[in-house]
Amino acid sequence: MIRSEKKIILDSPIALGALFLGLAGMWVLQMQLAKKQAVSFMNVVKELHGENLTVAIGTNQPKWGRKRVYLAMSANPQKIIVDAITLKGTTVFAKGQKVKELIDKSLLEFTDSDGKDPLYDAAAMAAGTLIKKINEDSESVSN
Repeated sequence: MIRSEKKIILDSPIALGALFLGLAGMWVLQMQLAKKQAVSFMNVVKELHGENLTVAIGTNQPKWGRKRVYLAMSANPQKIIVDAITLKGTTVFAKGQKVKELIDKSLLEFTDSDGKDPLYDAAAMAAGTLIKKINEDSESVSN
């Protein structure tokens, strides 16, 4: 009986090493791209800061299969949204986009979200944080 001389490529230690090095390289690339995306978003968030403006970032709590949405909002002491930017997407190539539908609305409109719209879930989280910060700032000024 003639025995098959075929070798499976993964039997080779060199091939296994190359496979793991390739996987490690892809992981490092993904981490670098994620860092670049985070730095880019935070630079956009810095642009939201202004005189007498408070800024907060909110996110939705996605269930399986839903996308994570990040939303940065700035509000004035009257609790009116001055600017809002969202970062949507599942890849590291997602960019921040202005959310015009939230601008000039009261933070109190977003304190409760029904959990159906990821953008409004993120807005509810950011609005809650902004209300707390604005209230703390007004208390510290009055003291």
